[in-house]
Order: sequence, then structure tokens, then C-alpha cells
Amino acid sequence: MKYFLIVLSLVFIQDSFAQATAASATVQATPEAATDEADQVITNRRLRASEGSLSKWSISSFWNYSGGSLNDPTEPERPNIVSGGNVQTLQSLSGEVGVKYRLTKLDSLTFSTGLFMTTPFHSEIDDNSPRKAAFDQNSRKLNVQDPFLKYTHLDKVWGIQSITNVQGKLITNNQLAESRFRSELLVSQNFMKDWAGTGFSYGAAFQAFFYDFRDSVKLDGLTEQLLGIYPQAEYVINDVFNLRTVLGWQVFENVRGQPSDTYRKRKVYQSVGLGISVARDIFLYPNIQFIPSNLRDDVTNIALQMNLNIF
Repeated sequence: MKYFLIVLSLVFIQDSFAQATAASATVQATPEAATDEADQVITNRRLRASEGSLSKWSISSFWNYSGGSLNDPTEPERPNIVSGGNVQTLQSLSGEVGVKYRLTKLDSLTFSTGLFMTTPFHSEIDDNSPRKAAFDQNSRKLNVQDPFLKYTHLDKVWGIQSITNVQGKLITNNQLAESRFRSELLVSQNFMKDWAGTGFSYGAAFQAFFYDFRDSVKLDGLTEQLLGIYPQAEYVINDVFNLRTVLGWQVFENVRGQPSDTYRKRKVYQSVGLGISVARDIFLYPNIQFIPSNLRDDVTNIALQMNLNIF
């Protein structure tokens, strides 16, 4: 099964590679020389795209499709491979559009919101599925996608690219709102270091999530706090393509019903994907997530993200 999963992963990436080649044939992909301080500090293509345009005011957008398992992508269910208490367990499609204002060359504020839809491509689910009630209530219903306000600071310390984010979010997507999530506070720190002359870069992301709820029920197993360390590595193939992997290595959650200082460790997971830099402000990322200690196609998720910045 291990080799079968690896082969399928390669096929998934190869197909994305072929589609992206056609899509980017008419677009100049070679990054321009960095003339803005932000691009001198942050040279990683994915991080540049995720942090938006260099204009004083700009429009940033992020599109995400959370698919089903590699075993059967057509199933409306999305396996909860880490058994987390804040994980969406049905396929979804969302788009966020935000207004970004650069306070300085290295600091910015972004206000964003958008639309969210659960199982946009499915009209039915197995009657015996534990997700049937949630599916019947939320399937194909369009609702507002979690408006948020984010502060970002860019930096480079000892040659290490650094992005600091503090983000407050009102949870409105129907999957989490139905579970009574009300708001989320995220504090994150992302580091990346280029390995000079090799095309490799490596680093780690540190994230802390804090959730608030619409009721006072405590014995429901929902995530109240989440703390994680995520080692990551990338390899630049050429001006357009790079391979990326992230490891959910040390991820701990505190759930309602437990003392606030009691945390349980989530399963270690890994994400592998192909980064496609169509231009500085357009970045595609088809990827899969799996459990390294349990390589099975029925507990491997597929996803596709895109960053698109305007102005």
C-alpha cells in the first residue's frame, strides 16, 4: 500500500504539472528583480504570493478546495486524518477576497471575507454516513466565509525569512458555525532559510489558535486551543515549479471539557504538493495530506489552493 500511495501521489502531481504548463504558457513566469524592500526580505515565491501585492492598497484573494480522500475523491466526506476537534469533515469550496493596506514596506493590515460552500459538487451522501445530518443541513448552501482582520510583519534575521501574523476571525462558515464555533484568534510565525546554490529551502511554522464558542457546553470534544510546530522544506525546480512538504510534527490541542493546561497530541501528518508560480502574485498549490505512519489512500486527503493578488 505504501508504494501504491506514492505512485498515486506522483500521478496527482504530474497531472497538475501538465495542466499548469498549459495555463502558464502565455504568462511571463521569471520573477522580476526585487526592487521593493519586501521582496528583498522575502524571496520565497509562495510566501510572496501569500502576503500580497507590493502596492499601497491592493486586493488579495485566496481560493481553497478541500477534497475527499485519494481513494475516492468523489465521496463528499473528507477524512479527519488527525482526529482533530476543529477539522471540517465534508468537502468544501471557498474563496476569500481581502483589502490590504501597507502601513510600511514591511507591515500591513488586511481585511478579508468571502463565500463558502459545503460539498458543492454533491447532491447525496450514504444514508449510513455519520456525516449525513450535517450534509443534509449544509450541502450546496452558500454562506459568508469567516471575515477576518490580519496584521502582518515581514523581516529577515541572519538570512532567515520571517513572517509574523496576528489574525482575528469571526467564524461564519456553516460547517464550524453549526458546531458552535464563534471566533478564532491566530498567532503565527513562519521561518524559511535558503540553502544557497542548491534550490533547497527549509524552515518551520509555529501556530497558536484560540477559539471562542456560541454556548457554554464543555463536554463536546471541540478544540479550544491548538499549538503546533510544522517543519517545512521546498525545492525549486525552475522559475515556475517547486516541490513543497510540510510536517505536522508537534501539534497539541486542548478540547472543551479538559482542564485548560491539559493537551493531547494529534497524529503526525505530512503534506506534499507542487507549487506553481504563474507570476509573482499568482500561486497555485495542489497537494495531498497523509499520515506517514499509516500510509493508506483512504486516509489521504486532496486539496487545491490558489493565491491571487490584484493591483
